[in-house]
Amino acid sequence: MWLRHVVRRGLDRAPEALALRDGRRDVSWRRLHRDVEALAFRLRTGTPRGSRVLVLSGNRVEVLETYLACAAAGLVAAPVNPALTDREIAAILESVEPAAAVADAEGLARLRGLCPGLPLTDITEVGELPDAEEGSTAHEGSGLTDPVMILHTSATTGTAKGVVVDQRSLQLNALSWLADVGPEPGTVFLNAGPLFHGSVVIALDHLAAGGTVCVLDRFTPQGCLAALERWEVEQAFLVPSMVRLVLDTRALATTELGALRLLLHGAAPMPAELASEARERLGVELQTVFGITEGGGPVLSLAPYGAVGEPPVPGAVCAGRPMLGTELKIADSEGREVATGTIGELHVSGDGLMQGYWKRPEATAEVLHDGWLNTHDLGCVDEAGQVWVVDRRNDLILRGGQNVYPAEIEHVLRQSPHVADVVVVPVASPIWGQVPVAFVAPVSEEAFDAGELLGLCIDGLAAYKRPSHFLPLESIPRNPAGKALRPRLRELAHRLIIESEGTP
Repeated sequence: MWLRHVVRRGLDRAPEALALRDGRRDVSWRRLHRDVEALAFRLRTGTPRGSRVLVLSGNRVEVLETYLACAAAGLVAAPVNPALTDREIAAILESVEPAAAVADAEGLARLRGLCPGLPLTDITEVGELPDAEEGSTAHEGSGLTDPVMILHTSATTGTAKGVVVDQRSLQLNALSWLADVGPEPGTVFLNAGPLFHGSVVIALDHLAAGGTVCVLDRFTPQGCLAALERWEVEQAFLVPSMVRLVLDTRALATTELGALRLLLHGAAPMPAELASEARERLGVELQTVFGITEGGGPVLSLAPYGAVGEPPVPGAVCAGRPMLGTELKIADSEGREVATGTIGELHVSGDGLMQGYWKRPEATAEVLHDGWLNTHDLGCVDEAGQVWVVDRRNDLILRGGQNVYPAEIEHVLRQSPHVADVVVVPVASPIWGQVPVAFVAPVSEEAFDAGELLGLCIDGLAAYKRPSHFLPLESIPRNPAGKALRPRLRELAHRLIIESEGTP
């Protein structure tokens, strides 16, 4: 009942204070309570406890209201990225088997075609639903150990995996956020990232603190600056690529950011020079947050101006220390803990861990062992107890804070009869951090058609997953075991794109 208690506490403490805000609506705690109970009543009518509710919508305050309503109704919210193709959404529908869905206009139209007969609620009408019937609030919602959300994240196999989150995980994350970040009641927080993403727990953390969560419909540097100024935002969470775009925006010179005190950042390494520029030009403190959806969200944090030593290897990033309720160990490939300063895989433990992957026991067993989650990130702990992240998985591409997995792109490109072999690697981008590049070995030299390959990606992949370049090779270099020599290909991509063409 954690999430329901968060709403009730806000209602009891400051009923007319703002809980949520976007460009369309201001929602007080009193209004939030009403909306949540009204939507919960609608969703649970005729819907068995524990059923899944698909949520397909762009960012808006009603998305958060929907998550809270699902918890109050004893249902499980399954958010979906609206940028996914119909094929990708259909696979999620088949997996979670929703009993109902809440969506915006575009989402409703897509779901009517993909899943005829599924009960649908227009998310834009949540604020207009009739009040819950008297006595309905006595309905038992989700308990602490009941699943409350299924957050989808891709795997290296390219198939979406649903991370099953319970309220205990959300409760622990909120308490650790209060301890390590310390937002006070009434703190105005800007949520600039997508609400379908695992980072949504940060918005829930600020609600638990009694703050005001401001929701940006979608990130643009101009829109972000305007929201920071108009809503007098005090704390915000941005990925480094967003920070770079904000700093490069001409409007920054005339924007008043006097209320902004703390800029939290994560999802990708923050270059030291970018951090220094952000502090100087935005006049804020910076706090590093390292998280993983399977771990319940943020698990490590480096306090503002935290003193760090030299990185163990060039490019390593200091992620600070484990947050309250999280334990960490660095282990070798056999799961044995390694000595201080030795690079290994980061493992985390605590009540915030996911219950597992939805209907994927084998995949769950690959990462969860004896209460420890193997993040598959490489790092080490230095003599001062600070955690350094060396690499975010060898093959993972981080584009603007969103995970892009080569195997998923390679699978789509292999659908072409003209492709004999393909490997996708990252290339550096000053705006997005990384973008994917596809090396393609065509069946014949004349068979290479970049336009055809782009068309396949447009049909089969969300826009952020599409390669920036398609580069032909006579053959893909591989080792004797058949594994692609990705480091060699990354170097080749850098030479062909960065050195010869400039910034991708």
